[in-house]
Amino acid sequence: MEVFKLLLVEDDPLLGEALQEALLTNGYQVRWADSGAGALEAACNESFDLLLQDVKLPDADGLDILSDILNHQPSCHSLVMTGQATVEMAVRAMKLGAFDFLIKPFDVNLLLLKLERVFEYRNLEKQLKQLSDDATHKSRIITRSPAMRSLLNTAAVVASSDVSLLLQGENGTGKKLLAQTIHGWSPRKNCRLIQLHCGAIPAPMIEEELFGIEKGATSTADRGRPGLLEIAAGGSLFLDGIDELPLLIQSALASALEEMACCRIGGTTVRKLDFRLICSTAQDLKAMTDDALFRRDLYYRINVVTIHLPPLRERREDIPLLAAHFVNKFTCNNQSRVQLSPELLDRLMLLPWPGNIQELGNQIEELILLHPGQTLMERHLPALMESPLDMGIQFERIQVGMPLKDAVSLFEMRYIHRVLDSMGGQKGRAAEALGLSRKVLWEKLKRQP
Repeated sequence: MEVFKLLLVEDDPLLGEALQEALLTNGYQVRWADSGAGALEAACNESFDLLLQDVKLPDADGLDILSDILNHQPSCHSLVMTGQATVEMAVRAMKLGAFDFLIKPFDVNLLLLKLERVFEYRNLEKQLKQLSDDATHKSRIITRSPAMRSLLNTAAVVASSDVSLLLQGENGTGKKLLAQTIHGWSPRKNCRLIQLHCGAIPAPMIEEELFGIEKGATSTADRGRPGLLEIAAGGSLFLDGIDELPLLIQSALASALEEMACCRIGGTTVRKLDFRLICSTAQDLKAMTDDALFRRDLYYRINVVTIHLPPLRERREDIPLLAAHFVNKFTCNNQSRVQLSPELLDRLMLLPWPGNIQELGNQIEELILLHPGQTLMERHLPALMESPLDMGIQFERIQVGMPLKDAVSLFEMRYIHRVLDSMGGQKGRAAEALGLSRKVLWEKLKRQP
């Protein structure tokens, strides 16, 4: 079990002794300093995982001490303690990089819970580093979801072959990144991955883009030019949004894939093709073929293996990891310290994210731009994201005619389990999100049938 080292800065001898004893009892290593000078001396001589500091010190400005220690030890996280009259000072401390704050007097169990949340966030940072260092994750796909890990195993198996792949999933789920991963794992990785978004090019131009054109074929074709089918020779061709390809072009593409050969527009020379095809869609292509909106012959040529990417709401355990990843990504050129508060992480895990990972990344980037160098809080979210969560689905299975007391109890347990699931089964975090003590939550879970 990992032992965490804390620097406790508290000038009140009774409180300092009580906190030190509680922390030692719960397995933490503690160095107690009762002044700003003592805190700076300790930080110069030892490394700490966490700073637990009163923002009001007798011999120095507590905010200056906080800033100096965090600048000297950037990997150290911080919790600040404050009296009711100095909450504003605590908020200022969080702008300097403190992770969270406690208002005196506080219950030691609340302190232990907040410490647990700090080290959960610290573990997120460690997991991100491990993923970036692990050669098996050169895909840059950030996940700890069992469903996504199974998907990546499937991708690794099919990457070694030349079969056509269809990546299916909602917009923003990472289909492009998965295509890049599969190409990087394939025998064709030393050649190019050619990418085309089928909806980004006007219909009259897309045929020329795919098949190329011979000199003189049109009034503007003053020289011959190969299409992407030729350019992808030896590598892979990724057609993003294949459902947006016009029907006439679908027919020509199906013929080219059948023969693995094509002619440029205006030409008669048959050119052999050599690429691995990967397509993506956010639509139900099978339903589109049934409605004659997508050619059946093309559907079966691109759909040798289908990989379904789950939406973010079905892999919520990845949200804290992805959020921390985006914090690192968008602050890599910024020296300001940015952290995600526990309450913000909890809120992010409960939001619906219709735009999936792309929406989450955009939201984190916006928060960092608008609140640089701060610990990001739930109150920093846009008003649209602060709306109450839709709980109507929780009532769908409650039988009409059930006594009100039983219906309320049933809903309560379903909601508790929903929050538990969203928190990865961690009862401490779930209790905080539910506004319950750990003891009350455990008692409710024990009483369930």
